[in-house]
Amino acid sequence: MNYRLLFVLLIFVINQNISFAEVWHSTEEWNANWERDYSEWVRDHLKTNIFTSGNGILEGVSTDCADALYDIRIEFAYEHSLPFMINAPEVLASKIKYFGSNTSIFDSIKNEKARVRAFIDFINNEAGTETIFKDTFPVAIGEIDSGIVYIVEWSLFGKMNRHSYIIKGFDENKELLYYASDAPRKVRKLQIDKKYPRFSYSEAPFGFRRWKHPEFLSIPEKNIPREAGYSLEQYTLLSKVGKRQILKEIRNILQAKK
Repeated sequence: MNYRLLFVLLIFVINQNISFAEVWHSTEEWNANWERDYSEWVRDHLKTNIFTSGNGILEGVSTDCADALYDIRIEFAYEHSLPFMINAPEVLASKIKYFGSNTSIFDSIKNEKARVRAFIDFINNEAGTETIFKDTFPVAIGEIDSGIVYIVEWSLFGKMNRHSYIIKGFDENKELLYYASDAPRKVRKLQIDKKYPRFSYSEAPFGFRRWKHPEFLSIPEKNIPREAGYSLEQYTLLSKVGKRQILKEIRNILQAKK
């Protein structure tokens, strides 16, 4: 018997019948302006010690690579009264389609910050590199900037592996800065890759992606508005230049813009 599943579903059912308390109350909605603010926040405020001594809601949180990306987005959403919404994790998928900051699962935790931390811990346990591409969408090359995530898959000794980064921004030489946590999950500083990450990507849905707004979760990815940054052009370029050259070609395009 899957006792973890049983426990989560029991809490879910019970909380449908008691007083409702969101993880936090959202007064704003995601739009282009907020995405720009998120990008600037990552560029100006995201530090490698956000999980070790950042003095914020994420201090002391154990992460692997995907956890860190989810958690950074959660912190910004919480601090700015924005919703955080993803596809329902597998443990809840039989009951609901989407899961986020409006959930009542943590209703019994009255302290808001403690409730947010419980929410973060749940996300970290139930989401990961196997889900993050469902909660994000591919962007145009010109959209690659602070806050964009980079997801990659590769084979090592016959085993498939995945890793994910958040783009911190550009350094003084106009080179991309990739921040990432790693496995195993623990409290750690974010690692930095400059210019290129450790691995390239060879196919969709991997590559450079942006978080979906809540309203984008319920529509086919191809219907996400172009003005939101949706594009398959990185894959068109990938098919022309191949895995070995794609990151170099994207770097050249981005540097020409700066």
